[in-house]
Amino acid sequence: MADHHLKFALSAKARSTAVVFLFVFVLSYVFTSVSVWTTDSRFITVSRFIRVYGHENLIRGTGYAPEQYRFGGFYLVENFFKYIPLKWYDVYNSNLSGLLTSEEAWTDEMQKNVDKFFPQDDREEMIGEVQRVIDETLESFFPGNALVQNLLRGMIDGLQWQSYLTNIEETLLTLGEMIPENIRNHLLEDSEETRLVNGYFTSRFFLFMILLTIIYFLCREFLNPVQSLFGVVLFAALVPIALQDFLQAETVLSLLLFSSMLLLTKRDGSRLILFLVTILCCTARTDHALFGALIYGLIHGTESLRRRQWSRALFSALLLIIPVVATALISGFLFPEAEYYVDLIQFEFNITHIWSWIFPSILLLLPIVFFSQIKHFEFYRKTWPWIPLFVGTNFVLGKTAEVRLFLPLVIYSIPLVIGGVIRSLEEEKNSANSREV
Repeated sequence: MADHHLKFALSAKARSTAVVFLFVFVLSYVFTSVSVWTTDSRFITVSRFIRVYGHENLIRGTGYAPEQYRFGGFYLVENFFKYIPLKWYDVYNSNLSGLLTSEEAWTDEMQKNVDKFFPQDDREEMIGEVQRVIDETLESFFPGNALVQNLLRGMIDGLQWQSYLTNIEETLLTLGEMIPENIRNHLLEDSEETRLVNGYFTSRFFLFMILLTIIYFLCREFLNPVQSLFGVVLFAALVPIALQDFLQAETVLSLLLFSSMLLLTKRDGSRLILFLVTILCCTARTDHALFGALIYGLIHGTESLRRRQWSRALFSALLLIIPVVATALISGFLFPEAEYYVDLIQFEFNITHIWSWIFPSILLLLPIVFFSQIKHFEFYRKTWPWIPLFVGTNFVLGKTAEVRLFLPLVIYSIPLVIGGVIRSLEEEKNSANSREV
């Protein structure tokens, strides 16, 4: 009988794990694909060129600050993720690649689409307009000299420019052949450049899976499994607003490591692991590592000082020192030549730019509404003072319209928000029951 109950418990746990993994996998795949279509395809092939060019500079150590200081994500792509043979469907780049480099892409269906959006009558009309401009230009340069006009008109017609408008397929394929190789490679599916770009997408996918998993376990410290899974879905629903700007390579990695610091802090886990995670976080964003260390200090460091537990108090101080030292080492010794391509202080821009207020207000609306629920959770009662410091720092040093800056605060607040929602629903239910009685 005991074995039966044990098997049932194990089976229930396996089913629960499978459900969590299914949600994490699907949400991560959707998020990555949407980011490919919306962010990285926003400028079609140009965005690929910018990403590859910036990556090569950063790997050489010649990139701009602050991205150069956040080298961890770039080295992960360079040395690991680009070797995972996953291909991500980039609809815009794929279509453009086919039109410029492959005769097989010019199917009857494609020809029909071209004829529909650029009808033959419109092409003939455009040819007539171009011819009229040529005639007027020649006449203005050589008034009354029909011989010279006719000679030049014949030379221009000899270029057969009309065929470029009548035969779109031949025109685009010819243009594709003329594109320089280092740019053309971004169109080809099997090039080194495309493999690197796919490496970024693959990195985003796997790291986001791990991030959602950590968020689930962070929520489990406060909530039941169903509520925790809802917390994961809530974060996945909010995070697309952070895609309105070009998604930097360090974003998901730094969130993953910051979330790990939160989970280890809440569980009062291994100091060695927390120490290593803090160092790793400094390779992505030293500010996230600093605020993660501050949260640990608020809940464990102050308590250790009160109880005179000097080893833990010293460890709390060490965690705070690590990001400060890392910032000095990275900027002063590893990459001293890296220069900021934007102003370091952004406060004036933020207070005068309307979207620097609207986007953060929308993203942080739920955490703000449920801020009063802090009193129900010891962890939040002790650690909340980091929030004004974090928000203030980002308003001074970051462009707050890029709401990815506030995602650490969103992750921190997810259990608080879900707990507040559940408590509000229970209060409404109890109120309804009391009215019925």
